[in-house]
Amino acid sequence: MKKYIERLAWGTDAGFYRLIPQEVLHPATEQDVLDIIARAHKEKKHITFRAAGTSLSGQAISDSLLVVCGKKWEQYTVHNEGKSITLQPGIVGQRVNEILKPYGKYFTPDPASLKSAMVGGIVMNNASGMCCGTHANSYRALKSVRIILPDGTLLDTGDEKNRAAFVMSHQKFIRKIEELRDKTRKNASLMERIRRKYSIKNVTGLTILPFAEYDDPFDIIAHLMVGSEGTLAFLSSITMTTGDICGYSSSALLLFPTTKSACEAIIEMKTTGMLSAAEFFDRKAMQTVEKDFPELQGLPEDAGAVLIRTDASTQEELDKKNEVLQKVLNTYKLCQEAQFTSDPVLTGKYWAMRSGIFPAVGGTREVGTTCLIEDIAFPVEHLAEATLALQQLFKEHNYPEAVIYGHALEGNYHFILNQRFDSPQAIEQYDHMMRAVVDLVVDQYDGSLKAEHGTGRNMAPFVRREWGDDAYELMCEVKQLFDPNNIMNPGVIFNEDPASYLQHIKPLPEVHQMIDRCIECGFCEVNCVSCGFALSSRQRIVVQRELARLHASAQAGNKADASLEKQLKKQFAKIGRDLCAGDGLCSTSCPLKINVGEYIHIVRE
Repeated sequence: MKKYIERLAWGTDAGFYRLIPQEVLHPATEQDVLDIIARAHKEKKHITFRAAGTSLSGQAISDSLLVVCGKKWEQYTVHNEGKSITLQPGIVGQRVNEILKPYGKYFTPDPASLKSAMVGGIVMNNASGMCCGTHANSYRALKSVRIILPDGTLLDTGDEKNRAAFVMSHQKFIRKIEELRDKTRKNASLMERIRRKYSIKNVTGLTILPFAEYDDPFDIIAHLMVGSEGTLAFLSSITMTTGDICGYSSSALLLFPTTKSACEAIIEMKTTGMLSAAEFFDRKAMQTVEKDFPELQGLPEDAGAVLIRTDASTQEELDKKNEVLQKVLNTYKLCQEAQFTSDPVLTGKYWAMRSGIFPAVGGTREVGTTCLIEDIAFPVEHLAEATLALQQLFKEHNYPEAVIYGHALEGNYHFILNQRFDSPQAIEQYDHMMRAVVDLVVDQYDGSLKAEHGTGRNMAPFVRREWGDDAYELMCEVKQLFDPNNIMNPGVIFNEDPASYLQHIKPLPEVHQMIDRCIECGFCEVNCVSCGFALSSRQRIVVQRELARLHASAQAGNKADASLEKQLKKQFAKIGRDLCAGDGLCSTSCPLKINVGEYIHIVRE
């Protein structure tokens, strides 16, 4: 695809960066991917692979060749009564759970975007969520991978014949993996750092944990793929172990008068080993959803909410776990009595609230601001003091509306800002704030600058800062081994430009009140009947925003943008306007209930 409308539409993901690819390609087979890689070498272009485009940190955008592996990559094979499953990268995470449910199994990685995110993105970003933590994420679930290397070699680490052939054809490659493994293990300080850094959620940089945990070079290669964000190879398929569905579960929404007491309770409840999940919400986060939850209204300004979940195999086991947790909670002052519930309607509402926080906050932003989300992690024992320090940081840098929430059981927080980038002063404010966050997370608590969203473009300049020279150099050696010509997703994970996180910010101009709240998360696309055939609901909004931007530029006298606006309008008429079903199904999976079909009716009028 070379038309501007298609390059624009497919080149936009859920993050706050935007690049326009030179071309968008939709391979259907491994041979197609091999041909694209050969072409990239010949034409000296680079490649970015994309699945659902729910990535939040700029991993799925490109100014060169964007390769979309979604709807044509949805094959799967269930093994051993559901104990493991082989998946292509384009299958949606929630669909995997539907496939596994009859076997009593489930897909263990659980990002909040599971209903929209695809396996390729989940694995390659090591995306996790509320329950899988570090014990059941993609890294832990992985058995083997089928990948295409930048040199055009297809490697299946689960196939003995393929492995044997690879040993013969890539002897130096295998020796280098073994050399890096042995060198890492001889470096006692590096080994200690690797083990400690991965004891909490951490996806900053390449995943170098395999060098500490695996002896077999093929196991190391396979696990290096997790969290590599398309910088090392193309993931054609992956075989993963599954988890057992627990038959009994309960949840409770706990309301504490202070953030400090909420965090202290989480730390104490974690020591019991009874919790499957504990999600923290600061007062600002609660305010974005309190209209649907009366119990959140009227709480103290410093209040903290904690949504917990407990799972068990029997009702008796569940009751015992809840009793243990209740004893802990009895030592704390709560704004209302703790109530454990197994009501699927109520628990579903609670967890839907948690999954929808990011879009809900983004939907409240002022028109013209960009919704930014970051995810960091602190050692859990420092959770209370680190949370208060983070809140103070936002006050000092004049972000009074910043929202903090996330997977507190793992010390993993997200924070959301609605930021302007329309002046040097606004950019400087954001720069100072981000550097302060780096100082806090890295220097004060030695935590993770990226816990589950992937390094991306926004934290790439700080990878060395977090990890130190030895670990960063190991990552660079891995990158050089796999991709010596740097054709795989440059600028992501490895970026020596110290200001790269301030560049290529996505414009979000005002268009129409029906769609202005959209943050382009892509959750709507699973229910958009024209997605992949014409434009999707998200892509229609993307194009309408670009038309608004071009129109303003044209009105200011930019003749090139005036010409591009005319061209884009013409291209939108068919695949954007005429081919929209207009049924509004997109709104059923949109956290903000934005009805693009209804908006297109207005465009048609």
